[in-house]
Order: sequence, then C-alpha cells, then structure tokens
Amino acid sequence: ACDSMVVLNTDSIIRLYQRPVLWNEKNQMVSDSMAIYTREQKIDKIHFMGNPLMGGEIDTMYYNQVKGKDMTAYFADGAVYRNDVDGNVQTIYFNREDEKTTVVTEMIYLEGASASFYIEERELVGVTYRNNVPITMYPIDQIPPDQPMRLPNFKWTPELRPSQQDV
Repeated sequence: ACDSMVVLNTDSIIRLYQRPVLWNEKNQMVSDSMAIYTREQKIDKIHFMGNPLMGGEIDTMYYNQVKGKDMTAYFADGAVYRNDVDGNVQTIYFNREDEKTTVVTEMIYLEGASASFYIEERELVGVTYRNNVPITMYPIDQIPPDQPMRLPNFKWTPELRPSQQDV
C-alpha cells in the first residue's frame, strides 16, 4: 500500500512513495519511500529509505521490531533470505516459551551500528550485530515502566493490508 508508485521498465525498479507499507507473511515493513529492484521479473532486493521499520506480530500486545537509518532486504526465489539494517539499529524482540505458542517470556532490547538478519524457510535463523552491542533482557513481568515496548514511529496497520481476494 502506498500513496504513489512509479514503475519504469527501463531500469526494472518500482518506486513507492509517501509512507508505503509492505507485508511478508506476519511482517510489516514501512519507510518514507521504497525501491523494489527486479531481475528477470522477480524481486531481487528492496531498499527501504527514510525511517525504515520492520515489525512482526506475535499477538496484539507484542511485536518484534527493528529499525535503523537504512534497510535492504535481499530475495532469492521470491523469498527474503537476508535483511541488512544500517545506522542506529534498534531492536525489540520478544522470546516465547517455544515456537508453537504466543506465550511471551522475555523482552530483549539491543542498539547497534548495523545488523544483518538471516532467514531460511521464512524463519529467522541468525542475526549478526556489528561492533559491541549491549543487550538488555527483561523477564516479561519485570519490564521497567520507562522501557518502551515499541520503537519510535511503530504503528501496526492490518487494516491497510490487502486480502488475497483484493489482489
């Protein structure tokens, strides 16, 4: 979803403007503008420019989130396999009891210069933070009142997401 879109066949780039929103499975990505690079009529990478923020819903109270100054998602065979975030990376991640439940046990907060997120079969399998990254972990019932559970500018907008019938 976006306000304006420009598609040029000459450079195979689709440009989205005015706070576009993209969804991938349970994840939502927003930024001031986006450039979707294609190769052989498939998405090759997406560059999120200006206030990029990615969020994933665990339930209506908890959302995994990452933001930075610049974000690029890389694709292979139609699926994201790596997401690079650069510049003032902030991450809020909620650990669950196990992968089959939404019962959240702790919150992890990290800040760093840059990070790469690795995805296999639509699941996060690894994260690499560059430089020394302080990690703060809180049991879910001991999160201090002054610790935000949402990053600045985070907004979950399921009402904008088109349904399969809409597409």
